[in-house]
Amino acid sequence: MDFTVPAFASGIHNLLDAEIIPKDAAQDALGFVTKDGREVLVPGRELLGPLGAVGSTTGFHKGFLVNGTILILVKMGTAIKYWDGSAYQNCITGLSATDEYTFTNYTSLAGNFVYVNGPGGYWKIVTANPGSPIDVYDSSKNFKGYILIDRGRTLLWNRDRDKTGLYGSWIDRQNSTVYTTVAGEAIGALGSTNYTGTLAFKGGGSRRSAFGVSFSASTGPGTETFTDSGLGTLTSNFGGTGTINYATGAYNITFNSVTTGAVTAGYQWEDSGVHGVTDFSHSATRLAGEGFQFPQDEGGDPILNVLVGEDGAYYSIKQKSAYRLSIDADDLGADNGVYRKEMGLPFFRASIATDRGILFINTANPTKPKMTILEKSRVSLTVEPRELFKHFKFANYEYDSTSFGSYDRWVLVYCRTPDSLTNNRILMCNITDNTVNVAPYSGKMSIQDGDNLYVADSVSYSVYSIFSGFDDMQDIIDAYWIGRGELAGLPKNLKKVRKLKFKGRMDRTQSVGVYIDQDGQGFQKVGTILGSASYVSSTGGQAIGSNYIGEGQVGGSETAEFFPYFMEIKIRTAKFRKITLKLVPESFGYFDFDMTELWDVLMFENRLPKAFRQKQNVSLDGASTDQ
Repeated sequence: MDFTVPAFASGIHNLLDAEIIPKDAAQDALGFVTKDGREVLVPGRELLGPLGAVGSTTGFHKGFLVNGTILILVKMGTAIKYWDGSAYQNCITGLSATDEYTFTNYTSLAGNFVYVNGPGGYWKIVTANPGSPIDVYDSSKNFKGYILIDRGRTLLWNRDRDKTGLYGSWIDRQNSTVYTTVAGEAIGALGSTNYTGTLAFKGGGSRRSAFGVSFSASTGPGTETFTDSGLGTLTSNFGGTGTINYATGAYNITFNSVTTGAVTAGYQWEDSGVHGVTDFSHSATRLAGEGFQFPQDEGGDPILNVLVGEDGAYYSIKQKSAYRLSIDADDLGADNGVYRKEMGLPFFRASIATDRGILFINTANPTKPKMTILEKSRVSLTVEPRELFKHFKFANYEYDSTSFGSYDRWVLVYCRTPDSLTNNRILMCNITDNTVNVAPYSGKMSIQDGDNLYVADSVSYSVYSIFSGFDDMQDIIDAYWIGRGELAGLPKNLKKVRKLKFKGRMDRTQSVGVYIDQDGQGFQKVGTILGSASYVSSTGGQAIGSNYIGEGQVGGSETAEFFPYFMEIKIRTAKFRKITLKLVPESFGYFDFDMTELWDVLMFENRLPKAFRQKQNVSLDGASTDQ
């Protein structure tokens, strides 16, 4: 009699007894991910830039330039830095090392921006000029806290003087209400090719930024005009070049020919603190489009995070309750009320808004944390909570500094084991397939750029590219997979098995130890799946890229080749009631398996396993026996 698992689609089931979980499930695993019917060894990680000093990153974000290029921002200690492609450069300095900061993107006719807010201040970063942040804090117009921009308005919470208040800014109208046009601004003297200086707009207000910049002058060939790329570069119709810093107004332009006429500049500028996304003011009788403040005082605990639901409303999740704010279409009325009690977060980053709904780890009952989604009901069309992944024991982990991210088909949860002081695990949650896997990496938060996943570390001021390559910083990836407690058909009978069979794909450099446990007596190694063995096919190899668990698994900057294998291990077992398989990668390289089999299982008597049998004549109190 044979017992075969032909595919693996269930992930980790660690809540119920290992004997009754699905036959293709793992009762415990680390470093394997369930994908397309296989259990795949997760890819490795490598540093992006140098290894930083000991500490925890407290902010991480992905902004965009107008051409779609990403701008990586990370708070390392007392500074927010940006990655210039080869090194980290200072953006904002002089911050408290332990303070958490929030970032939010905003794109308007005025350009592409990242707004940053936290206990130490409020800034606007023009993504084309990240080294020149604009301090937009104004105690008469705005606040320090955490922020989100949605539909042209900033939502702010966690204000130091009002932890239970939700604030809104003016709606940015993107017109002459907030934009000022400048034409014909005089630039320098005539008779030169190169001009440097600062546009006049900045002298009227430090919070201003420019956009749509142009320069022109008469030259020998004719009127030479520079146009703005939106990336901080200027190009003329005659081949002249230049640069503009939208945040400071500093320019450097070189005409193709010596100028013979007046050199002038034209542009527009904005101040987001005047009826824009950093202006939270409102009239005594509030008008549409102005700022607002809504109290959300239930329980007295602070608002931890605000997310946009599938219905367009704003859900403020606290420690023990959640609020829902729905603003009328005319922006004059609103419905602000308690959405649910007995619902809450352990940390403000422990949630994420996705196209499926709002996901968060619900720790209102701290002894039984639940993965919960706020999603639109198909029946009532209202947003309702639903528990996800009921088969996974989220209580095995701590979430006091957790954050959520996304990568390909997974929602990622950065958390820690109880014996660790910092985040050292990533829960990989696949809503569609209803699976959870666990990756062995540290991390505070992450951003995705195409196939690349960047993680800001929880133990150092460093950023890693993870799920990339075939080693963990030149070490073997820490991984194991433990299958269910297999009863092989008859739970009361004792059995023996003669062979174990495995099928999958692997790199020739990889080797994987095979272990068995009989009736809980401890794992013993019984063999090795060896990449260089003859049972690994010499044909049918496939090149695989370093980001092989995402959709773009073939190709990539680092490639390896894997080959199909189908092998068996002869074993000799004692009589057992339950047998458990364990696989442990021991070297470098790709590995997966898509089939396991207990071959030629022999059935014996209906008895307890030998290790559990009592001696004869046990006393009534069970403490002594008659030898």
